[in-house]
Amino acid sequence: MPKTEKTARGLGKLAKKPTVAAATKTTDAASARKALPRHSFETRQKALLIFKNGGSYKSCAKTLNIPIYTARDWHRSFLIGTFRAEHGARQQSYTPEQKAEVLRLRREEGKSYNAISQLTKVNRATVLQWIHKDNAERAEAARVQAGETVPVEFDVEDSGVMTPTA
Repeated sequence: MPKTEKTARGLGKLAKKPTVAAATKTTDAASARKALPRHSFETRQKALLIFKNGGSYKSCAKTLNIPIYTARDWHRSFLIGTFRAEHGARQQSYTPEQKAEVLRLRREEGKSYNAISQLTKVNRATVLQWIHKDNAERAEAARVQAGETVPVEFDVEDSGVMTPTA
């Protein structure tokens, strides 16, 4: 029998304890949102072009394959004149040649992350990110070339339905 707790009027009220599943859902949803990639500047520039040509946010979302709510927010910003489709003043961008040099220094010369960062003037965190992404892509390409099958992971939803994770 569920426990009851007394209220100010003396009436018993069923006590609800937060479940572990409810707490995990919230943190999973928050971490999933944080893991979503931001939209590229090219995507934002294409959206700006669509808006300037009189397109709706729905057509923008469909054309660029972005969430409709993102397109709606961008369109609202465009209408009031605050939509930005360019790099921020403090945001660094690197050329493909710089990225290729970073990867070459790591692969061919075996330089450390710090040494590569100092030699190329690329932020150490960016160097680390590029190298890890390159390693993952090379490993995936090797698995595909070797004909290995990639195991599919499944999430079990509350309803008990298993859905593959990407």
